[in-house]
Amino acid sequence: MKPASPESGVHPMRVLIVDDHPNTATMLARAVAQLGKQVEARSATSGREALKVADDFAADLLITDMIMPEMNGLELAEKLQNHPGGRPAHVILITAYDVPGLKETARRAKVDEILLKPVRPERICQIVENLLGEWNRSRPVAAQQAAGRPHRILVADDRPDNVTLLSRYLENEGYEYIAAADGVEALEQARRSHPDLVLLDVNMPKKDGFAVLEEMRADADLRHIPVIILTAARIDPSDVQAGFHLGADDYVTKPFDRRELMARIRTKLRVKESSDHLLRQNRELSMLLEATGILTAPGPIETHLDNVLSLVVQRLGAGAGYFLDFQNNSQRVFPASAERLDLAQFKDFLEKDNRSNGECIDNAQEDEAWQTRVGRDVRSTLYVPLRDRHNRSFGAILLFHPAIAHFKPEHSPILQAIANQVSVAIENEQWRSAQRAERA
Repeated sequence: MKPASPESGVHPMRVLIVDDHPNTATMLARAVAQLGKQVEARSATSGREALKVADDFAADLLITDMIMPEMNGLELAEKLQNHPGGRPAHVILITAYDVPGLKETARRAKVDEILLKPVRPERICQIVENLLGEWNRSRPVAAQQAAGRPHRILVADDRPDNVTLLSRYLENEGYEYIAAADGVEALEQARRSHPDLVLLDVNMPKKDGFAVLEEMRADADLRHIPVIILTAARIDPSDVQAGFHLGADDYVTKPFDRRELMARIRTKLRVKESSDHLLRQNRELSMLLEATGILTAPGPIETHLDNVLSLVVQRLGAGAGYFLDFQNNSQRVFPASAERLDLAQFKDFLEKDNRSNGECIDNAQEDEAWQTRVGRDVRSTLYVPLRDRHNRSFGAILLFHPAIAHFKPEHSPILQAIANQVSVAIENEQWRSAQRAERA
């Protein structure tokens, strides 16, 4: 799995400048590079050299002279549209002559802008700055994920150059990626990593993309993951229809336009986020209703508390869970193999905590107060207080997990709701015990 750049979450904009006058190409590249770390510039003195540079430097912006020997700027722009290193997102053509028909020819070659000579370096730098601003604004998903885990995307393709190209695009957007070289590995990675989206090639060894898609949609744990089918050729409409019937969310034909592909990915991820939110709400409501049913059923309160703790730990995927009862100096633990806590130490610590709704901690090892009270393997921590009808704290529900940021802030309200039900059940049992004692 490859993470985004740790400094900015994205790679710098790559600018390739091509001019058969070496001094001009070098000067413009040097001027653009001075814009800062958000830009990386390279130069080439011919179309052939530019194609070689593009093998390991997928340009986001191509600035090329029109008149060059062997290969002119339009021919270079056309060749880069199908280059395995990836097509530029923006192409600028520089020419000394505005000849009739040039604009139409340039449009067919997917040239975005034509500049007439002389062009000063300051003008080029201003254009790059403007494009950089638009480029950064076009990546809202990465910005939204900056505070949490980036979206993780599975790239399933048997051609290494395609994986390299797609991974570069995804890293530019701040995504993580996982790669699979055949259909069997794609299914294994999907089941192991549960990606947020899958880019799925059709023609792969062992299992083709359609077979992988069919198995994903038949698997309850994978069927909700959006899948974008990638195909190297314009396939028959009946095949497209078959793919949609199997559950494909979208189709993209190679060679693809990066901006279009990223826009489609963002759209599918937004839909998935909304769907995941609804599913999470339904699961949480179901957990609350189930906990309420357990606590109101006939039987000893001790059994009910054990069952509710087991439910909470398993539904929220905790490594260990605790009911801490400070009044009776007792604790209930699930699973039974979990390490027992120093109850007196936690009682003193939590009773001094004035946060009425508890706390969600991403990494207890970086919190001095928690680090001294939990084991070295504990990272993510979630706790909510148990309070009586006078709002006095008498205990807590405490959950641990070894992974960083496993628990989310949205888990606190549902756990607090269950804690309220537990508090009521305990108080009711205390009242019934008092009544039985009086009758005796």
